[in-house]
Amino acid sequence: MRAKNKEACMKKRSYEHTKIQRQGKERDQYTCQICGSNERSEGHHIFDYVYGGAADKENIVTLCHDCHNKVHKGLIDLLKF
Repeated sequence: MRAKNKEACMKKRSYEHTKIQRQGKERDQYTCQICGSNERSEGHHIFDYVYGGAADKENIVTLCHDCHNKVHKGLIDLLKF
């Protein structure tokens, strides 16, 4: 991830944004949609938020911390998964 994009991701998200991520995780029962783990669940934007991806629960998928990192490193492609 480029430094500029990383900075944008690191900015504090609004309450509404955090609420939408929580709703997506609740929908997925806090279970990683790749490996099935329910450890350290995180909301991930299917279409990247910093590039204009919608902040709604239909654009959120629940991933465990490990799978989330692999997606950001390019080791897992959600659109092909």
